[in-house]
Amino acid sequence: MFCHPLESATNKTFEQMKSMRRKLRQSKLRLQELEKIKEKYDELELHRSYLSNVGQLAAGIAHEIRNPLTTIKGFIQLMKPYLIELDKEQYASIALDEIERANKLLYQFLNAAKPQINERKEVLINHLIEDIALLYEGEAHLRNIVLETSLQSNIPSIFVEENQLKQVLVNMIKNAVEAIHSSEQNEGKIRLSSERIDDDIIISIEDNGCGLSEDSLNRLFTPFYSTKLSGTGLGLAICKQIITDHGGNIEISSFLNEGTTFRIRLPLQPKLQLHA
Repeated sequence: MFCHPLESATNKTFEQMKSMRRKLRQSKLRLQELEKIKEKYDELELHRSYLSNVGQLAAGIAHEIRNPLTTIKGFIQLMKPYLIELDKEQYASIALDEIERANKLLYQFLNAAKPQINERKEVLINHLIEDIALLYEGEAHLRNIVLETSLQSNIPSIFVEENQLKQVLVNMIKNAVEAIHSSEQNEGKIRLSSERIDDDIIISIEDNGCGLSEDSLNRLFTPFYSTKLSGTGLGLAICKQIITDHGGNIEISSFLNEGTTFRIRLPLQPKLQLHA
């Protein structure tokens, strides 16, 4: 009769010990979770600090780039009267426009956190293509590339952000030049063309460069994917976003060792269809 209280106390103590062990295990798990959370936080903090430092460095570089651009712009303006005498004023105008575009890109970069003003306006696509062709005329000649244009007449103006569309065309022509350089062509060819199909304007950039594999075609607009060793993989992704923002799309056809064609399709705005 004296054993029952002892047994009851023993059972109670055992249960208490089990409960304490369970709580200790739970505390240990929570401690491990807290340590993991702290490690993750430290990693994120380090990453944030790294991005902040890189951002400050990039902003400093962008700011410094604007200084020589201003100097170059000044010298071109001084040379412009002499170029007018040689009937080459267009070269100076395009160079000044490109410097202004570079300055705007740098300004947008330095003010990336601020909302950007939409600067869309009526643009004559054929004039834009002719300016870009003239811009690449010298490089094409140096690389033994024939750069030709085939522009449909009477294409109406469309409502676009001119500098963004220039950025797309410059990027694609640059890719075409590099594709030709990577191929074994004796003479490279780049053809820029425009045409109106129904309520769309089509801009085509065709080259006879190295072409693309099916895998590369499927991944071409994926951010950070690049077929070039030194490429960032962002150029075409940005181009696609710009054209999408304008309500258009980009189509690609390519064959290895034969060449690539980019077709940019842009819609005519309703109010601008009146000019057709």
